[in-house]
Amino acid sequence: MPYRLDNAFLLDNPWITVVGCGGTGGFVAEGLCRLFQGREARIVLVDHDRVEPHNLLRQNFFAGDVGQFKSKALADRLAKAYRRPVGYSVYPFREYDERPNGPVYPGLIDYGESLIIGCADNAAARRAMAECLPGDPRRWLIDAGNDTNWGQVLVGNVSGRVDWEEPAFEGETCYLAPAPTLQRPDLLRAVSTRPPDVDCAAALDLTDQDPTINQMMASLVLQVVRRMVAGTCPFMALYLDMDLGTVTPTYVTPEAVERTVGTYVE
Repeated sequence: MPYRLDNAFLLDNPWITVVGCGGTGGFVAEGLCRLFQGREARIVLVDHDRVEPHNLLRQNFFAGDVGQFKSKALADRLAKAYRRPVGYSVYPFREYDERPNGPVYPGLIDYGESLIIGCADNAAARRAMAECLPGDPRRWLIDAGNDTNWGQVLVGNVSGRVDWEEPAFEGETCYLAPAPTLQRPDLLRAVSTRPPDVDCAAALDLTDQDPTINQMMASLVLQVVRRMVAGTCPFMALYLDMDLGTVTPTYVTPEAVERTVGTYVE
């Protein structure tokens, strides 16, 4: 039997937060504006870093953006290009943000029913996003992470390894799936190996990272979002290997969920 992820929260003016607007997040943000053209959707970008000259090689910025906060530069450009409000925050992600910028949406301080897309490839940001998952169908998290020429997109909404009170599946629909940090606990233990005086983007620019890896990762994220909106997304994870030219899926099934959380799911 094929299973699909629940999408009820995406059908009526969904709230979508992109955490991290650098390599992958900047392309995801623009893709969301294209994907939701002509549809109501509240899009908020979160990033406290500023655009630097070396970011222009792999990130969705231009020379005129240098010195600006990444979230603000993107939000201003996308709002103008797509004629829609795009909110932004120049503070680190947290569930309750009392200092929003950009358009003020009803319920902006509480993300409530929403989709969070994590494109911040560090343990602290991933921990903050996992901690805001309530463990019910109201909020889902997509996490995208990559290295030089490979990466993964993980999808879930339950961050605790506990007995679930509600059935994870009903018919062909999955309402509860293990969060990215349950699927890959190593993401919370990652330790940076870059020199202490070099930021993440600069460190990547000093490697042989494939210059198209971020666009590839963004395309996978947007494919997951598109299929969630359509009610046809069967993926709990997608693994990209650009050396082999492959995308390997993990499908959301009762067996896959049970293996991850270590408990029986109805």
